[in-house]
Amino acid sequence: MKIIGKNSLSQYISYLLFVLFIIIAFNLVYEIIGHGILFYKYKTGSSILSDTFVLANDVGWSKNKWTIPMENLLKFKINYPFSDIQMVTGVYAPNQIIHNILGMIFLSLFFFFSYRCFKEMSADQIFNQNAIKWLKRFCFLNLIIGAAGIFEFFYFKMNSVYTLLTYFFFAFFGIIILFIVEFFKKGLALQTENDLTI
Repeated sequence: MKIIGKNSLSQYISYLLFVLFIIIAFNLVYEIIGHGILFYKYKTGSSILSDTFVLANDVGWSKNKWTIPMENLLKFKINYPFSDIQMVTGVYAPNQIIHNILGMIFLSLFFFFSYRCFKEMSADQIFNQNAIKWLKRFCFLNLIIGAAGIFEFFYFKMNSVYTLLTYFFFAFFGIIILFIVEFFKKGLALQTENDLTI
């Protein structure tokens, strides 16, 4: 099986990435709706959809050395529709909610941009302006999340080395894609020159 071009591995990977994008986008929209309902419950004291959108001091967290200090804090839990499966939980605070939503926006964009990159690589001519455009967007997305994450890590004095490594990974991934963009530009220039020669 071919790696790039029509009926290639890149085409099937693009289909998989598109499915992942749809799933993550659904989660993003559902989480935003869920936080809207939780905000309504917080302001009004309503008990609407209390099994799906939980807002209380006890949302079912098991007691351990991390959760015991947060016993008296207001927490939230959003379950998937018509189930007891938890989608997201945390302390009910604006920074936690914004952080969760920004993370889901990043994941949605990550899978959408990667889908578009692989889709362009499954075209007849992989060296094209659209491929370069989507690779650039994917590059900048990774560089921005990497830089923002590293800034956040040091600004808030986080102590998880794995979190820092994750942000370094995204920054490094963005730099690698930047080099790939340059290869695609060179490939497009050579392809155009070859077409003009013929």
